[in-house]
Amino acid sequence: MGILLINGAGLNSSIWNDLKAIIKNPILSIEFPNRKVDNNPNSKLAFEDYLNATTSQLEKWPVDQFIIVAHSIGACVGLKALEQFKDDLKGFVAIGSVIPISGSSFVSSLPFPQKLFLPVLLSLFGTKPPGKSIETELCNDLTSEQKSEIVSGFTPESKKLYTTKITYDLPDIKRLYVKLTNDKSISTALQDEMAKNLRATKLVALNSGHLPMLSKPKELAMVLSDFMESLNP
Repeated sequence: MGILLINGAGLNSSIWNDLKAIIKNPILSIEFPNRKVDNNPNSKLAFEDYLNATTSQLEKWPVDQFIIVAHSIGACVGLKALEQFKDDLKGFVAIGSVIPISGSSFVSSLPFPQKLFLPVLLSLFGTKPPGKSIETELCNDLTSEQKSEIVSGFTPESKKLYTTKITYDLPDIKRLYVKLTNDKSISTALQDEMAKNLRATKLVALNSGHLPMLSKPKELAMVLSDFMESLNP
C-alpha cells in the first residue's frame, strides 16, 4: 500500500526524507508550487493551484491503493484531493493539522482572537514569519542544523491557502489524528477539536513539536505502520 505525504505551509517535500528512509512502502511526497523561489511567486496562487499540483502528481503515481498522510495545513489540501481518488484511498492521517468543518477555511477554524487577527497579519506582513518565529513555533525540538534548513528553505505561500473555504465529504475510511503534545504552533486543545472535526476513528499522542517527521521519525513511522496494519481485513 502506498503513502501519499503532504507537507504544511512554507515547507517542502524534503521534510519527509528521514521518514521515507525508514518506511518501505511506496511513497509519494507532494511538492507544492515554487519551493525555495525568491520574489514570492506564490502570492497570486489560488487554493486550487495547490490542489491541482497535488492531484496531478498523484495521477502519475502508479499505485492502486494508498493512504493520505497530511501535515498541518496540508490536511486542507488532502481533504479536497481525496474526493477525486475515493476508490483508491484506504485511510487518512492528519498530523498536527487544522481540520476545517466543511464550508470553512483554515483561518476560520482557529480560536478567537486568532481567526480575527491572522487575516490582518497576512495582509500586512505576508505569509513568511520572521526566522525567530519559525524556530520557536515550528522547530522547538529540532537540532540547530534542522532549524537552519527549515528557516532558510521556508517558502511564502498564497494567502488563499489560509483563507479559502473548502467543502468536502469524509469518505467511509479509517481516519487517524496524530496529536503533537509539544507543539508550539497548534495547541493541544485545538488539536483535540480538530480531531473531532475529522471525526477521527483513532487519536494517537506523540511527544513531539510541530515537525515529528524530523524530530521523531522512528516514532512517527511506527504510528503509520500500526495504522496501515489496522486497515488489513
